[in-house]
Amino acid sequence: MPLTDSQIRALKATDKRQKPSCGDSLCLLVEPISKGGGKSFVGRMRFPPGRDNPVVDVRIGVYGKGPGKWSLKEAKDEWSAIKIWSKTHNRDPRDRKRDQKKALVQRTTSPTFEQACESYLSEWTSANNQGKKEYRNLLWNQVLPEFGAKTPVEQLAWDYQHPGGKTSRELMVDYLGRIRRKAPTSATKQQMVLKGVFENAIRKGWMGRDQNPALNVTSPKDKSSHKVQHHPYPFWEQLPEFFEVFAQNKANGESTTRAGCLLTFLTGLRVGAISGMRWDEVDSERNLWLVPASRMKTWDNGEKNHLVPLTEPIKELLKEMEKLNGGTDFVFASPRTQSKHINTSSINNHFIDLGYKGIFRAHGLRTCFLTYGQEVLGFDEKVIRLQGGWKVKDKIQGIYDRHDFLDERRKFMNAWSDALLAQGLNV
Repeated sequence: MPLTDSQIRALKATDKRQKPSCGDSLCLLVEPISKGGGKSFVGRMRFPPGRDNPVVDVRIGVYGKGPGKWSLKEAKDEWSAIKIWSKTHNRDPRDRKRDQKKALVQRTTSPTFEQACESYLSEWTSANNQGKKEYRNLLWNQVLPEFGAKTPVEQLAWDYQHPGGKTSRELMVDYLGRIRRKAPTSATKQQMVLKGVFENAIRKGWMGRDQNPALNVTSPKDKSSHKVQHHPYPFWEQLPEFFEVFAQNKANGESTTRAGCLLTFLTGLRVGAISGMRWDEVDSERNLWLVPASRMKTWDNGEKNHLVPLTEPIKELLKEMEKLNGGTDFVFASPRTQSKHINTSSINNHFIDLGYKGIFRAHGLRTCFLTYGQEVLGFDEKVIRLQGGWKVKDKIQGIYDRHDFLDERRKFMNAWSDALLAQGLNV
């Protein structure tokens, strides 16, 4: 009986090579344990046709999911196509793959855009099944037809120049601009998904760093936003990898600077508020950090302090800093001269030293704080904005809405800290 897909998944490698049938002269080659136990598909046929002619093995590819791998159905379809091609052209069936490889090498060494999308959905995004289904429909029905499913993903890099003179970045701006004029919500979602697809491609080495063409795309018609330059920020799915890199500290960052980086993640505040934190701003009785208005950008001097609830990870971080800088005025005292605090650029520079230049900036963590506080944790935008220190721009609302929602903000901060711990943050 030919193997089914579930039987192939369950098949274990042994000390000897195995070659069970998948039907219609298609076999599954299972390497011995000594050679890694890999599984791949191989077709067998006589060429030239005839009982007296030799049987040739035609390798199709490795079994599995993802770019460059083959499911049982895909392998069967490919084997059928190979046999038809060989009969039609009267050529050795192995020549078809050789011709394809030559064409691919001439065109690119990069996986296709479609493969990049598949990799994003299977390996990168943390969306649930319903979300992945929505992303797939969006990509296959709208994006891939626009940019070409078989387009090498490296040819969609930011500064790659296409026939006609436009770069991928310019094409992306044009495309999302057209979508935004018709369906703003769809444009926003497409940009979010595309950013994820290309960030995953960068992670896998299929595109260069700083080459994501979907970053910071704004509509040229939107006069209210064309002056705003948003800082790149980490995707939720990137955080486990980042925190692992952060823990390794191959850049040999100072303990004080690294602690400032963690507090930036935990609070969503600007680095100017973080770097100048003083011990006398910590109110242990009320479990709050009182940030002076003078360090809150866009706040007016003399306004009441910004209140930051102290979560358990924040308190643990402060304990560690007390061991190091407890005898100074500043929580993040400069290692060189403890009479001053660390430079406001130190936190962002450490992210750069870790290899994240262009992927995200310290200020971009505020976007991460606001975006995923809503999307992942489900908290109200108003509560998160209050906690992040964004000023209310609506003067009427500012006059009549003076409630600080501190209880709700405590709940959010605790949930945010727990979520970061689950993603790999370690104090």
